[in-house]
Order: sequence, then structure tokens, then C-alpha cells
Amino acid sequence: MPKVKLFSSVRGRLIGVYVGIVVLGFGGLTIWAARQLANATYDDFGRNLQVQTFILANQYVEAMEYGGRSLDNLARSAAESVNAEAALYNRSGNFLASSTGVSYPLLTSDTYTIQDGLIFASAPILDEDELLGYLQTVAPLTAAQTIVYQRWLGLGSGFVVVTALGFVVILWLLRTLIRPLTALQTTALKMADGDLSRRVEKLSSDEIGEVGRAFNEMAARVEAMVAEQRAFASNASHELRTPLTTVRLRTEALQDGGLDEETAAQYIIEIDQEVKHMARLVDDLLMLSRLDAKRLTAGQEQIDAVRLWQSLSDEYKPLAAEKSIEATYQLPSQPLLVTANLTHLRVVYRNVLDNAFKYTPADGQIKVTLQPNGRFAVLTITDSGRGIAAADLAHIGKRFFRADKAHSRQTQGVGLGLALVNSIVNLYAGEFEIHSSGLNRGTQVTIHWPLAQEGEMMPVG
Repeated sequence: MPKVKLFSSVRGRLIGVYVGIVVLGFGGLTIWAARQLANATYDDFGRNLQVQTFILANQYVEAMEYGGRSLDNLARSAAESVNAEAALYNRSGNFLASSTGVSYPLLTSDTYTIQDGLIFASAPILDEDELLGYLQTVAPLTAAQTIVYQRWLGLGSGFVVVTALGFVVILWLLRTLIRPLTALQTTALKMADGDLSRRVEKLSSDEIGEVGRAFNEMAARVEAMVAEQRAFASNASHELRTPLTTVRLRTEALQDGGLDEETAAQYIIEIDQEVKHMARLVDDLLMLSRLDAKRLTAGQEQIDAVRLWQSLSDEYKPLAAEKSIEATYQLPSQPLLVTANLTHLRVVYRNVLDNAFKYTPADGQIKVTLQPNGRFAVLTITDSGRGIAAADLAHIGKRFFRADKAHSRQTQGVGLGLALVNSIVNLYAGEFEIHSSGLNRGTQVTIHWPLAQEGEMMPVG
């Protein structure tokens, strides 16, 4: 079995999808959250500095108005209070003093301002409504950035942990998904190697389990079909070997001479019967082959089913007498025209009647009824023969299947008759039904065949 490349396999594609979702989805969400955290941290830091600056500005009203302490000392005091640089400005915005001697431009915004890695917060110094000057504090972003980095580290760690846990979960899910598929593949390969008894085990209750159950059902049908085909090969070889042996022996005897005229004539009759039997078998196989290839088309002639059954009843009288079977035929007094090909209809009627005689013991009864019913000519054949087991009824009509397995060698046939009947009836959109109350309780076969409609071709005799 060729090795499947990682990203050509279901496992590889699902892992790729998961990685894509995590990287593009959760990764993008993490980056967005990190930016939001940074903005929130800087905003919190700036607002806090703004509030402290306003509080200090209210405390320095008297000092700005009346003097007393030097402005440099006042600025240093303010800087110590807010743990940042501080500067004083007059009412015109001119620099007066700072805690470090560094002069920064006054930013009189109502909120904090971030520039060049620094946070600026300013507040007016008011004596009631009179503007005395401004206090401005300046703090580096280092402290805020440290907090941001710590939060980013926590967020990144969470991303790694969640991704790792998700990867573990997806691997576990993949294993539960892939394992039954692998088992299905292994079973299919074993069956391909000829082990038709293999089945998928430990089926789950999900969709994959349903696939496994469908596969097992298919495998069982394939195994049964192969078994039926093997039985067919065995039965067909027997069916052909027996008449061929008879023909060979009778031909050798005729070639050797020394036979009286009566025996020679009997041998010729037997050879003719065996050849006809083999010809019918070959014809059935050819017709089934054409049905399988959809090369058999439904005939459109008008056939008188009553006349056909009168012919069949005469044909089977010797067999009925030979087996002491009471065969009765209830046929309409008027012609009953159906749409068919004469050969197809004869094959169907002959096969079901042949089956009735084949499986009805001596002194049994066979009743044939033909009557119109709606759009169909309904044929019913009831016999007092072996019957069919309930377990076999569902398989009747399948090719190569024989319900009488215990008598398959003693009874001629390879299990094609009813399969051929079923296929031909379906070709004409008819109905084929078979019923039995059980073994040794007889069988009833019912066939609905479409009646000929007005305006169709003239009847065929």
C-alpha cells in the first residue's frame, strides 16, 4: 500500500485546518487583546497622572499667588508627590521652574498626552476663577511599559497553553476519527486480497460508524454473492457435465454399432433431449448477460396469453402424467392480449411452470389461473410442492440462489430460472411475487404483466 503524504491525508488536512484556525483566529484575537491591554494600561497610567496633577495644582494656589517658597522647591515638591518631573508655568504659559531644570513645552490639553515616550499631564492653578498659572507633570512610559510587558507575557503564556491543550485535544479527536477509517481501510484491503469474511469491528454510534455498518453489509452481500456464484459454477458444471456425458456415451454407442433399431432410436431421442436442455441453459445465460448489459429491450407485440398457456398446458401434459400430478388451468374464454416479446413471455411462463413441476412431488397438485385485473394480466401458479423456508423467501429471484440446497444435485437447475423471470418482468414494468407458508406447504407465484393498450401492434399468434 503506498504511503500517504502528511498533507494529502485526512489527518494532515485537519491538522492544517486547526493550525490555520489557531494562528489566524486565536492568534489574531490574542494580538488584538494585547493591543487593547496596552492601550488600557497607558490610559490608566495617564488618567492617574492627570488626577494627581489636578490635586497638586489646587494645593499650590497660595504659593503661586503670594510666593513664599521658591518656585524650584515648589516644583520639586510636586515632583516628589507624583513620582514624576514637574514644571510650573505662568498664566501666559511661560516656563517658570521645574524639578529638574528641564523646560518642556506646556500642553494645556484637558487630558493627558503621550509624546516621545513621555506622558504629559497639565492642570490650571486657579484662585476661584482667576488663572494664576499651570502645573505640568511629565513621567516616562517605562513603568507603564513594564506593566504592559508583564500582561503581554501572561497573555502569550495563556495562548501557548491553550494552543497546546487544543493541539492535544485535536490529536485525540483525530485519533478517534482516523482509527475507524484505518480499520475500514485495512478490512477493505484484506477483502481485496480474497479474505471476504473480514468485517469492521468496534463500530461507533456516529456517522463513521454508520459508514462501517454499511461497509459490513456490503461485504456480507459480496461474500454471499461470491458464494452463490461459486455454487452456480458448481451447479452449472454439473448441469453441463451430466448431459455431455450422456451425449458422449450415447454417441460412442451409436458409432460402435451393434445396437438394435429401437435402442438406437431411443439413444437419438435422449441425445436430442440433452442438447435441448443445454441449449436452454445457454440461452438463459445469454439473456441474463444481455439484461445486465441493458441490451435487451422490451417487445411491443400483442401476445394472446390465453393461447400461449393452452400451448404450454399441452406441452406439459406428458410430464404431469409421468409424475401423476393433477394440473388444472383456469383460463379466460376470450383472448387476453399483453404487450411483450413472445420469446420473453414464453421464458417467463415456462420457467415458473417448470419450477412448479420440478418441486411438486408425485400425486401433487398444480393450479394455474390467468385473469385480467386492471392494467395487468395476472398469472397465479399454486402448487403443493416442497415450499420455501421463510429465511429463503427474501432471496428468491436472486441469480444463482437455490432454496432447495439439500436437493440441488438431484434437481436440475442452477438457480437462474426465477432470477431470469424477475429480471424480464421488471423490464416490462410488471410485478413478480412469490409466497410460501413454509417447507412442505407449497408455493404460490404471482406475475402481473401489462395488458396491451388500444392502438398497439396487431396480435402475434
